[in-house]
Amino acid sequence: MAGKIGPEYQRLIAQIRASITSGEYPLGEAIPSTAALAKSTGVSAPVVRRAVGQLQADGILEGHAGKGVFVKAMPEDADQGRRDLAGLSRQVSELEERFADLAGRGGGASDGELSEIRADIARLQEAQGRLEVNLIDLYGKMGYDYPQGGTEHGAKAVRSGRAR
Repeated sequence: MAGKIGPEYQRLIAQIRASITSGEYPLGEAIPSTAALAKSTGVSAPVVRRAVGQLQADGILEGHAGKGVFVKAMPEDADQGRRDLAGLSRQVSELEERFADLAGRGGGASDGELSEIRADIARLQEAQGRLEVNLIDLYGKMGYDYPQGGTEHGAKAVRSGRAR
């Protein structure tokens, strides 16, 4: 792999992704061992481990102690899943901003307007809770920890059974 631009592990990642996409490494099947990949690609074992580790973090590969590393998902599917997760995370953040905006508007409002604002906030919080629970579930299915830790609205949605 000498002479190519970019860190070796990134080139190896691209090579493994291409091998998965082409069907050389089929879904559910093991990829070659660290030693075999190091020998066939001409990179060191630590470079192979770093590349494989990144592909595991990306949800493409999955390691099983004592058995090997297996193809978990097609690269395009894993990439789309991460884009979907990022979009949902943005939606939750936008809802939080809307809560703050609605709460800030209450200053000079009449009792009727305040009641409407409170009802809007309650509806938004319920929607946010449902979104967040589904987002946490999706992160879990993709093998990731939810980065925002969850909110009380998500917990309420779970308790009330309105998570989906």
